[in-house]
Amino acid sequence: MPKFDRIAHVAAPRHLRAAPAMLTVALALATASCSNDDSATPPSTTGTDRSSTTASSTTTSTTSTESSSRTSSTSSTGGQSVEDEIIARYVGYWDVRLAANSGTPDPNDPALREYATGEQLEAVIAETRANLDQGLAFRARPNPADIRTVAVVEVDGGHAVVQECFVDDGLVVRRDTGEVVNDIIATHNVRGELVRIHGAWRVSEARLVQRWEGVAGCALDS
Repeated sequence: MPKFDRIAHVAAPRHLRAAPAMLTVALALATASCSNDDSATPPSTTGTDRSSTTASSTTTSTTSTESSSRTSSTSSTGGQSVEDEIIARYVGYWDVRLAANSGTPDPNDPALREYATGEQLEAVIAETRANLDQGLAFRARPNPADIRTVAVVEVDGGHAVVQECFVDDGLVVRRDTGEVVNDIIATHNVRGELVRIHGAWRVSEARLVQRWEGVAGCALDS
């Protein structure tokens, strides 16, 4: 069962903490790369790795929450820079995606609507519903790599772009038996977009730029 590697349109496909990387149902694919490894090619669908807004595969993956972030500081509000706020919301999206797909997946989890919007929201809801219907769930690997860096590359009014490097090593399991159906480890270079709605940044797209098998590519520069 393919995992996507972080994206969901449900393909992201987010970076993430204590649990393994998750998939979203499909990350949009781009051709840029974060290294000179010409052999690394981005997958066309997502599986268990994260969600994005372009491709549409429904297998899921999990994300881990402990991640490192790189930001450039500019203006700040309330002691927190705009970049820090954007990164916190971007990472938060992957956290709530993981939570909504752990245990018994809950496509109605209000946190999904709090952190995502537009096609990305539709994708993660579809992904979570598919996991619920198929008897699947995300689970963290016992010793996750916890490698993830996020950098804000553009802020233009209510629109922001981030670049993320993330090692997706989460597991997808069958809820009734605990059987692992996806344990692939892959490194993803992801471009995320956020829009500010009613004062809060929400992820509107997560696009896979490049994917490497194992801990490789941009993760080696982390």
